[in-house]
Amino acid sequence: MKLTDAEIKEAILASGFVTELEVDEAEKIAHDQNRSPIDVLIERGIIIEKFLGQVLAQRLGFAYADLKNKTIPDNILTIIPEQVASEKKVVVFDKKNGALLLAMENPQDIETVEYIKKSTGLLVEPYFTLPQVLNEALDQYRKNIQVDFKRAISETVNVAAKLTTLSAKDLPVVKILDTLLDYAASEKASDIHIENVGDRLVIRFRIDGKLHDILDLPTKLQSGLVTRIKILSSLRIDEHRIPQDGRFRFKHREDEISVRVSILPTYHGEDAVLRLLSSAARPKTLEGLGLIGKNLEIVKRELTGPKGMILATGPTGSGKTTTLYNVLTYLNTSEVNICTVEDPIEYGLTRVNQTQVAPAAGLTFSNGLRSILRHDPDIILVGEIRDKETAEVAVHASLTGHVVLSSLHTNSAIGAIPRLLDLGIQPYLIGSSLSLLIAQRLVAKNDQNCLVSTPISTDTVAAVEKEFGVSVPKSFAAKPKQYKGKGCSSCNNEGFKGRIGIFEVLRVSEKIRDLIFTKAPISEIEKQARVEGFRSMLEDGLDKVQAGLTTLEEILRAVRE
Repeated sequence: MKLTDAEIKEAILASGFVTELEVDEAEKIAHDQNRSPIDVLIERGIIIEKFLGQVLAQRLGFAYADLKNKTIPDNILTIIPEQVASEKKVVVFDKKNGALLLAMENPQDIETVEYIKKSTGLLVEPYFTLPQVLNEALDQYRKNIQVDFKRAISETVNVAAKLTTLSAKDLPVVKILDTLLDYAASEKASDIHIENVGDRLVIRFRIDGKLHDILDLPTKLQSGLVTRIKILSSLRIDEHRIPQDGRFRFKHREDEISVRVSILPTYHGEDAVLRLLSSAARPKTLEGLGLIGKNLEIVKRELTGPKGMILATGPTGSGKTTTLYNVLTYLNTSEVNICTVEDPIEYGLTRVNQTQVAPAAGLTFSNGLRSILRHDPDIILVGEIRDKETAEVAVHASLTGHVVLSSLHTNSAIGAIPRLLDLGIQPYLIGSSLSLLIAQRLVAKNDQNCLVSTPISTDTVAAVEKEFGVSVPKSFAAKPKQYKGKGCSSCNNEGFKGRIGIFEVLRVSEKIRDLIFTKAPISEIEKQARVEGFRSMLEDGLDKVQAGLTTLEEILRAVRE
């Protein structure tokens, strides 16, 4: 049998690394947010995932299988078919002395162990692993998914070759779309593009911010696939002249993924873009976003006594919404009422009143914000400040005792101040309302499985210092080098796996507030911020280069945006 919540708590406390107060607080937060206390403990950095796994494995009397970032060879993984592995919640991760090493959520499940023995004809040595780690390992079956997908496409092409006229009912579009969604989820794709380029239908996935061609399909499949997507999204299947937007959900492993759909009429018919929004895929902690060192300290300190307005800034696709959602999750307790007005709602948050902007129905950011102010909120999230009216309501809400979170399109943290001035907000209101400014970009993260050290020329370091007017850390300048992923099966030979943020964090101190009141130049505000320890996005990025998390080229690409 699995460990009960009481047994898990007892095992964690017995380790001596977590106090009873910390566990009780995690249990309270977990109850408020309808989540597992284990998830809260890990996400808040109170206990390390690997150590927790070892503690619980020891309690059960089994060894711990650390499958995090472990690539399992195909000939080992496929000893158990994917369907069986998913159903039984097991993964074969090695084979030694004729015995299968089997990672399980519940290694005491004798029935499953005996089933695997009988079906494989091999001895089985069960290991314990955490549920979230097991689900990630199950995604390594994606190569089999790709094989199934190619087989489904091959069958369709064969049908297409035999028939002159095809209708949707003649094509296995349901299977093709289901397999496409499953494969995209396994590959951690954020978007699926289905585009007719004239002679073929191109399927592309956006993975870690970059589009990749995945497959070419016959153009005869376009109508059937788009119709199937429209049916799932409750869109009009007889409308082909205007764009349509919708959404639907599907299950992948234990994760329910929300899909935002955009159908666009083009010269070659209707193209579709599907945005996959997986709560399991988004970072769950501030540290997971890439906030480290002093930046992390400042953000956490401001959130312990939240007040005023917190703004996330950066271009489209820089992760602003994810950062704001993480801040909301950090603040979400039973003692506060949180209301949001968003466009669109990207993730559902437990015990948060989320409102979708609907301009056609007269629900805009500004009047939506006015409405939620009558809903007795303590914390408010406005998806984006786009105009003077929204900015004014948000500023006044922060001045009347509410915590207000929002985003702005500016290139830097300090750039939020002139942007609010451009929107017509008075300096005394800006200075009085602002609490924290966070600017960010996303950079590709090195695959830790295939890191190699490479030198950086001193000329490159000098050029960086000259271009950005900063001095690189002495430890970096003395012996400039970086780590890069050389490419392996784990990262599809890309060298990168996932993305991480680089940040600027500016706390609006009393001195900076006084400078805003007097309309001081931005250069003066930045000078004062430097005195108080402010660090630029480039400097934060260089720290991550030194830590082997990303490359100098990635940092320079991002800060030049």
